[in-house]
Amino acid sequence: MERDQKKEIGEGSSLSSKEQRNLREKERRMHMKDLFFMLSSHVSPTQRLPVPRLIDHAKSYMIQLKEKIKCLKEKKSALLGEVGNNAEGSYPLPKLNYHSRDSTIQMNVVMDLNMKRVMLHELLSVFQDEGAQVMTANIHILNDRITYTIIAQVCMSDHIHALLAYFGSALIRQG
Repeated sequence: MERDQKKEIGEGSSLSSKEQRNLREKERRMHMKDLFFMLSSHVSPTQRLPVPRLIDHAKSYMIQLKEKIKCLKEKKSALLGEVGNNAEGSYPLPKLNYHSRDSTIQMNVVMDLNMKRVMLHELLSVFQDEGAQVMTANIHILNDRITYTIIAQVCMSDHIHALLAYFGSALIRQG
């Protein structure tokens, strides 16, 4: 009985090297099982997949994410290029303010009316592409400024960061 207690503790010197190896291997397998479970919850949360298919799905998911990042970076640089290369004159960059609480994000974009405008539907499509549910969207025009206000419900905090990364750190000022 004393020997069984030492096996449970795992630090007893009475375990043979073979038993210690077996115990470490069992812990390693349990750790791998936990890691595959976490991967499965991110890649395929609705169904449980065998490990080889899970890894294939994870690989294609990573490729899709890399392509999406590349596309968003190109879109961002194109938008910033259009703002920076304005031939009519130099307009200030749009100002982006956001507030987030729990899973709700409120974003305000203020820009000059004379600059090439970002249309509201373009902003909304970014929110929807990132998995956010837009609750309200408003446009306010006052003098030479236009303000877009969007309030959305985001299911995961990673999506909030993805939304904000799309607009670029140069335009973001956290309020």
